[in-house]
Amino acid sequence: MDTVKVETIGREIIKPSIPTPNDLRTLQLSFMDQIIAPVYAVAFIFYTKDDLISQEQTSQTLKTSLSETLTKFHPFAGRVNGFTIDSSDEGAVFVDARVDNCTLSTFLRDPDMKSLQQLLPVEAAETNSTWPLLLVQATYFKCGGMAIGIGISHKLGDAAALSYFIQFWAATARGESDSVANPDFSFTKLYPPAQEAITIAGEDQLGKRKILTKRFVFVASKIEELKKKVASDAVPRPTRVQSLTSLIWKCVVAASTDTVREKVLYQANNLRSKIPTLLSENLMGNPLFSTLTLNGKGQMESVEIVKELQKRNEELSHLIQHEEGSSGLTIGSKLLGAMAATKFSYELYDMHVVTSWCKMPLYKTCFGWGFPVWFTGNVSPILENVTVLIDSKDGQGVEAWVTLPQEEMLQFEQSTELLYFASPNPRYLLSKM
Repeated sequence: MDTVKVETIGREIIKPSIPTPNDLRTLQLSFMDQIIAPVYAVAFIFYTKDDLISQEQTSQTLKTSLSETLTKFHPFAGRVNGFTIDSSDEGAVFVDARVDNCTLSTFLRDPDMKSLQQLLPVEAAETNSTWPLLLVQATYFKCGGMAIGIGISHKLGDAAALSYFIQFWAATARGESDSVANPDFSFTKLYPPAQEAITIAGEDQLGKRKILTKRFVFVASKIEELKKKVASDAVPRPTRVQSLTSLIWKCVVAASTDTVREKVLYQANNLRSKIPTLLSENLMGNPLFSTLTLNGKGQMESVEIVKELQKRNEELSHLIQHEEGSSGLTIGSKLLGAMAATKFSYELYDMHVVTSWCKMPLYKTCFGWGFPVWFTGNVSPILENVTVLIDSKDGQGVEAWVTLPQEEMLQFEQSTELLYFASPNPRYLLSKM
């Protein structure tokens, strides 16, 4: 695909349609929110042309409904102020853009992260002394199709929070916001308030190597075959995510050029569904629990990796067991103690992150002109040594976006075992809607 040329045709600051009340203007960040990297959680959602609505009407619908949505998500229009969010109504950045040298169909035939990054106004964060917490870009292709790029500061929420915000915004655009529960900004419900800056040993060395991000697609039949291969008496029915994580990490370790640090798999577990009596699905922030799985001596096989992943799940289940009436902070203290004991360190460990966006309902995102034909997500700026797993449109297959140092990606993408199960960046063909 030729270089995609994205031209900005309009830029606005979208503020809440109703000013935020004074008693809601300060939001305390939690310990977990504070240690999250200064990146955006990002989604790109693609739609084919709707002949019943013009580009101007589409843009106006997005802006008006976003302004209304921000009255419920008022921190998204604020700015970070130390260890708090100041809901100052400074607003979200909204950009209209167009692509005249490429149709949506052509763009999706060879999707790559470099082109996708042009569909979000990340330069707005680079040119502002105060970091905008919400970025939006509506990009119109010459065929009439469009992409909506949405990024929220990871301080405000993880991928699940981003997904919830998008569903609420879409419902508002359809005039159905009453059908979706209001967001919960009780950031310190589980983890204590942030009180001091925290750094992880070796963190300052990240981002200094040239990286590549590649897309690998696993169809349902290959995932089923992989699940059977990695099953064992200990884990007779591994999940899709466990199976794919085991294969990808095995191949990442094999491709690593680091001969000093121990290889470690890092995973951040979404706790909302694991502690439903305390944490609601509409909770914003980062109610996460991070685990490390060590590679041990030599090359671990996928079956052994799955067993280790299952052990981490069982350890987490034990940690969050609580007696009736236990407070969230009591459980949070146990979780923090367990994470502190793992001694996160980029100096000691060569860490690879695998995060799952599977089962997030982003293919159901309807603003009033139909459902998406494709969706993907990541963080921005892109972090090295990260894999993001995302459902294919059929809900059965999985797309893996893998980011590695360039020299390691060259080895990783040649793995015969990986290529048996995955197709590297296959064309995404638009079906007739």
